[in-house]
Amino acid sequence: MNNSLLPTPRETALSRYWLLMGVSALALAGLFSLILVIARTPSLSNIPLFSTLFHEALVVHVDLSVLVWFLSIACLMWSLLVAGKPSVVPLLEETALICFGLGNLAIAASPMDPKGQAVMSNYIPVITSPLFFLGLSLVMCGVALMLVKLFTSGRSHQGHSNFVVFALISAGVIATIAIAAFVWSFHQMPREITPADDAQTYYELLFWGGGHTLQYLHTQILLVSWLFLAKAVKPDFSVRSAMLWLALSFGLAAAIIVPYACLNFEVTSMEYHEFFTECMKYVGGVAPLILAVYVIPALYQSRRMRKSPQRALWSALLMSVLLFMYGGTLGEIIQGQNVVIPAHYHGSIVGITLGFMGVAYLFLPTFGYKDVSNWRMAYWQPIVYGSGQLLHISGLAWSGGYGVLRKTPGGMDALSTSVKAAMGLMGLGGLIAIIGGFMFVIVVAKSVVAKKA
Repeated sequence: MNNSLLPTPRETALSRYWLLMGVSALALAGLFSLILVIARTPSLSNIPLFSTLFHEALVVHVDLSVLVWFLSIACLMWSLLVAGKPSVVPLLEETALICFGLGNLAIAASPMDPKGQAVMSNYIPVITSPLFFLGLSLVMCGVALMLVKLFTSGRSHQGHSNFVVFALISAGVIATIAIAAFVWSFHQMPREITPADDAQTYYELLFWGGGHTLQYLHTQILLVSWLFLAKAVKPDFSVRSAMLWLALSFGLAAAIIVPYACLNFEVTSMEYHEFFTECMKYVGGVAPLILAVYVIPALYQSRRMRKSPQRALWSALLMSVLLFMYGGTLGEIIQGQNVVIPAHYHGSIVGITLGFMGVAYLFLPTFGYKDVSNWRMAYWQPIVYGSGQLLHISGLAWSGGYGVLRKTPGGMDALSTSVKAAMGLMGLGGLIAIIGGFMFVIVVAKSVVAKKA
């Protein structure tokens, strides 16, 4: 890797707003997560208000903390890549930002619709409210417009590593395929399956193919984030070119074969369902594993960085790799529909989130904000957030061993002492993680207010 990994955009005025919108989405998701933790905590789970709002809060929390937050970081990366380069359509990114921001707010406000019902479909859970679907459509419209800018801007990516350019352009291709998969599923949905008659089946089928494909996008952006952070904490960090090209190609290869499934299988068929499940099982975690082989030794060799001016970047990278690997390990012990499943994907998702948090710290000075990488709170924030999530995930996995069902609040009083202890550990970890999440929001807010010295 001879070229610099860090982007050197000439204009970052628009790019910063993608980060700020993502942080805003995380802040709102954190508020809704309080309801989720209380609804799954013994002695508190039977409070009517929290048990009633559980599913609506879960929908908004998942969509803001995963879909909106992750997509905002992807758009941030694309924005940095093409910053300062002409686009064939004027005000394209400005329009994308407006759509994305309004969509964020609409999703957050959708539980206020008294007629809306939560549908716990995988990847993109929904609330059957016009306001929610307006918000979701605006978010996707913002991403689509950003993809248009990515593919219609100049190609002189000076100052960027060839690996980063390939990773981000391929991430754009993956995102385009994911959106196309959503549209294809909508048009191929059998007429007898409607949201009014069977909302769970309808939205599960609608988001299955595209939702899986989005996971390859998130993983691709995570790889770029790990490269940025590893290079920041260990300037001589390097990966064998062949291995790096291999890692960066996995997600693209998996996404490219998605049209095959769409064209050859009915969306209701078992073959369609198993195609995406098997691809995710055997391909999804390979690329991060390849890169982790290089990142983990770099973290150990740079362990003195925890006392250096870049210590927040080091702790973010450490916890990101740890949580992602933990989540992948739990995925190997899933049996049945219990809370081991959310324990698995919470680990992977939190690993990605921590990587993106580290990248946010890295980019703040680029946007003219205060450098936080040496702040004590910024250093401890990934550790608090990651440790809380480790407890939360471990509690979920432990209780899953006793058959506690996923996506179901309440009913804790009738459980055994061991299960109550497991769920109590989950609740404690969740509360600690919420504190860590709000620490991140506070650090970014203080950086924005303080600006550069």
